[in-house]
Amino acid sequence: MQEIETQAINNYQANIDFFKNHNEIVYNKLIALQTLLENETFTPKYDLIYENDYFDVIELKSGAKLYNENSIEFSKQIVENITLKKDSQSFRSLRKINFEDDAFDKLKDANSYTTFANTAEIYSLYHHNITPSTHMTEIDKYIFLGLGLGLHLPISIKKFDFQIVFIVEDDLELFRLSLFTIDYKKMLTGRTSYFSIADTPSEFRARFGGFYTNAFFKNTYIKFHLFSSAYESKIEEIRSILIGRPEATYSHNRILEKNRRVLEKINEKYKFLDLRKKEKEDYFQDKPWLVLGAGPSLYKNAQWISENQDRFIIIAAFTALNTLKRIGVKPDIAVQVDENLYTTNEMIQKLGDLSFLDDTLLFFSASVSPELFNLFKKENIYLHEDRTKYKLAKSTLTVSSVGDTIYALALIFNTPSIYLLGIDLALGADGSSHTPDHFKARSIESTKSQNETTDDFQLADTIIQTRGNFRQTIDTTPLFALSIPVMNHFTNIYKAPHQTIYNLSDGCYLEDTTPKHIEDIPLTKELHKQDIKKELRHYFDAISTIELEKTEIDGLYCRKSQLHDYYALIEKFQNSSHTNADMFLASIITLVQEMVNHECIFEIKDIMTIYYMNITPYIDDFFHTQELKNKKKFTKKFKSILVKNIMKIVRTYDEDLHRLDRLKKEKENSQAKA
Repeated sequence: MQEIETQAINNYQANIDFFKNHNEIVYNKLIALQTLLENETFTPKYDLIYENDYFDVIELKSGAKLYNENSIEFSKQIVENITLKKDSQSFRSLRKINFEDDAFDKLKDANSYTTFANTAEIYSLYHHNITPSTHMTEIDKYIFLGLGLGLHLPISIKKFDFQIVFIVEDDLELFRLSLFTIDYKKMLTGRTSYFSIADTPSEFRARFGGFYTNAFFKNTYIKFHLFSSAYESKIEEIRSILIGRPEATYSHNRILEKNRRVLEKINEKYKFLDLRKKEKEDYFQDKPWLVLGAGPSLYKNAQWISENQDRFIIIAAFTALNTLKRIGVKPDIAVQVDENLYTTNEMIQKLGDLSFLDDTLLFFSASVSPELFNLFKKENIYLHEDRTKYKLAKSTLTVSSVGDTIYALALIFNTPSIYLLGIDLALGADGSSHTPDHFKARSIESTKSQNETTDDFQLADTIIQTRGNFRQTIDTTPLFALSIPVMNHFTNIYKAPHQTIYNLSDGCYLEDTTPKHIEDIPLTKELHKQDIKKELRHYFDAISTIELEKTEIDGLYCRKSQLHDYYALIEKFQNSSHTNADMFLASIITLVQEMVNHECIFEIKDIMTIYYMNITPYIDDFFHTQELKNKKKFTKKFKSILVKNIMKIVRTYDEDLHRLDRLKKEKENSQAKA
């Protein structure tokens, strides 16, 4: 027994040293807990015991044992239950997409702005040959949801040779006990490991994001083990993350279209806002901002808004305008980021007469529907970029919704007091998604998914729970939940110490905000709105630019150089030879790495990264399917499809870039000399 105790203590110290060298976050948590235990300022919940030749954990309060059986045999059985079958104990990170014959014929020859135009042939080839019931040839990425004492980890990792593992344990004290029983250094040396130990939800998302993007071409099916039912919520959380991943919600073709529209607005000499935070700017010192989204709380508090509109500078989402118009409120600033032509026309049609916005300043993403620009005076419009970088960092604001945008702008322009209303990011008590005046308002019924994979998990209609602003938990959807980490991110990067954010909505909780019921707001003096509107215009004109500056012009030539490199890489891939599927996959990985790791960080790099994240998992899974026969015959087909579509994307970006007046004139002069 003494020998077992000595070995366990030595193992613990070796593991502490391992985490000190390889994972500082986990190490600091372990040392903090160890200090509390040594100082007897923390009362332990568990004790590690060794009896009948195996370890177990006993809960001190109840006397219950974690395993209550031979933990070694229990762990061996866990490993026996791990299979190579794709649809067993796995997350399907990419949706199954099928096409009717007529639609497929049109898509494969459509331009690169068209959804699925560059992916349809790959998806179709995959789904015609591979089914979810097939088997992997290997498991490269694996998730352990809950550990116990972790005894099954070294056995399974050795048996299946996992290359990338994600280890999740919410109980730090229990995780600490695993350091006595298994050797993390021996188990994980030569592999890539990610740990989520006693993390907050936002920390968990960040850790999972690192795991997911590493070797993303292995993501079609991600296998996992659930140690206990206590971790079932993590399955739902991961599903929510997967379906809301940036590459899943914002395809490469949308960025191509966005890119083209931004270039058009630069040519047309619209004003682009400088969004660099002005720490010393005090114009808004005594002018609180009321930030209005279109959530259910907007409708509920409409009367209060109407009565107190002159006490705030009001910045509102376009989706909130119908409610504001109905109650006689004219926002000082209205914001729109949606690019969709159909939804824009639907919203404008419902708004009707737009004259109530004659004196309102309009903040648009430069890529909003072109029809929107024709409805308003050019001098009232101010633009920012979203996912493009032609104005470098000055005008770029990457968002997931208009609610994120109005919040970020309020922070950026440095007002000390910010009041959020209608940014619920959650469902109302009656299941309502928005204020009833919203052009897409509806009620969402509870349809929680319980499937093993993500096939039936819908972005807009599945109900999940998250922390509430006033209530402990509230119902939301994965679509709304996408904005929560974005808004928290904006808080972290933009919020200054002197700024206070009051969340008035009966919706989700937002970090570093103060929940406040609307009746508890101390009302300030009324503002002279006519003067303020003139001052706002002067203020925003002063921080806007029309022409590209020298550094921005230099960026254009960096883009041209990047395109030259991309053409060379595509040609190199096209001319590469391979005698088997493994060599073919290696050549794809080389192409992807060289393109996405290019030193220039402009739009085409993001476009190609998203494209590859959506198609390479299909290709890798295709050639790592046990049931697939004669794999080599498919390499030529995939190569032809890839070269065709990659070249089409790059050429589209190239042609759009040369629509810029400056580059267009250079191209015309060059052609004239030739």
